[in-house]
Amino acid sequence: MWNIPFIRLSEPLGRLNPWLSSLRERVRGRGPLPPPPRKNLFERHPKKTLAVVVVLAILVLALVADKILAYKVTSQGPTIERYVRLRELAPLTFEVLNPPAKIFDTEAGSTPRLVYIRVDEQGFLMPSRVHAHPDLTLAFLGGSTTECRVVPEESRFPYLVGRRLEEAFKVKVNSYNAARSGNNSLHSINILLHKVMPLSPDVVVMMHNINDLVALLYEKTYWNNNASRRVLVEVKPTLTGQVRGFFQVLREDTIPHLYRALVELSQRLRGDQGQDIDEFSHLRGRKVAINRASLLQEFRSNLQMFVDMCRDRQIVPVLMTQPNRLSGNLDPKTWKEIKVMEAQGISFAEFEELHGLFNQAIREVGAANQVLVVDLARDIPSEPDYVYDPVHLTEKASKLAAQVISRDLAPLVTARLATRRGGQGSNALGFKQ
Repeated sequence: MWNIPFIRLSEPLGRLNPWLSSLRERVRGRGPLPPPPRKNLFERHPKKTLAVVVVLAILVLALVADKILAYKVTSQGPTIERYVRLRELAPLTFEVLNPPAKIFDTEAGSTPRLVYIRVDEQGFLMPSRVHAHPDLTLAFLGGSTTECRVVPEESRFPYLVGRRLEEAFKVKVNSYNAARSGNNSLHSINILLHKVMPLSPDVVVMMHNINDLVALLYEKTYWNNNASRRVLVEVKPTLTGQVRGFFQVLREDTIPHLYRALVELSQRLRGDQGQDIDEFSHLRGRKVAINRASLLQEFRSNLQMFVDMCRDRQIVPVLMTQPNRLSGNLDPKTWKEIKVMEAQGISFAEFEELHGLFNQAIREVGAANQVLVVDLARDIPSEPDYVYDPVHLTEKASKLAAQVISRDLAPLVTARLATRRGGQGSNALGFKQ
């Protein structure tokens, strides 16, 4: 018998006619029985198709309902997340830099080489927590001039100060570098409050000048909307951001070491430090009005806040002036930046004077509060061997800075240790006080 399939009466005749004609030919012995008509998607996967249709219907109904409610319910738009940014180096960061030869102290036998940026789990530049139970804890706050990112890590002055004091006083010293490029004094105050104070440090040293000056010149206030330097951050959740975050987490959970190795290889091959980003590009072309009194008052207020916060927590505050080479002998790149600044109504002479006034404000706030001021602007020579651009230190200058800071901190360290031991102590470094 022929295997004649069941024919649904509901099938369209146009679809059955070819099959019926073939069937008649087969009955007459003229050919094989053709396959039955191909089933549609619903016939092949009825449950899955029905589920998709139901889901799409629900989505359409939800969208229609949302549009209807939009006319009846007052909406404030999507939720905005706000938080205070802890502008620190990202914990567990690892970078490889290839600084130019002028950075290295070749006279002392330091050869040009790759320099590493290693950050611990608390966001401090390494080496950081050298001892689990230190006798003395120091912390340094500042911007790139304290971070010293292109200087070999063993020669960065925040670390070297700890080693010099440790050797001189025969005690265990931890010295934390909490600086980050671009930070101003408000960023450092935030870091002091939320990251440094939990360490219960004995002494905190802060050096700021040029980042505060530039921020106040261009933005007029520390509490600005500059995308890179603002303190208060607002985030509107987006699908793009969620997807990017997902892949970042996936990368860190699966191939973190391979990713860092690829980044290191890229930096080695590139042989530079990447492209500089103009953080004030949105203000270029506009004339800048300069209010000296306001600039200095804002800066002084933050210096005073730093001093008061430290003393309220029984921490010894120390201020430092910022060395510079603004008086001349600048490189072509700096002169190019000066031309951009002058086009906005800020003459180079006036900028240099303001930088000097900010250093003087540091000295005056220190004197008014009987706070030690380490005057690096006085003690670091304004020469290319020491300051390789307007304000950043070479390895040679960083070593000299460590010597100056250790010398000036010696009386404070002596008094601190004497208080703990119940004795008078002595100036173990033998420096003039």
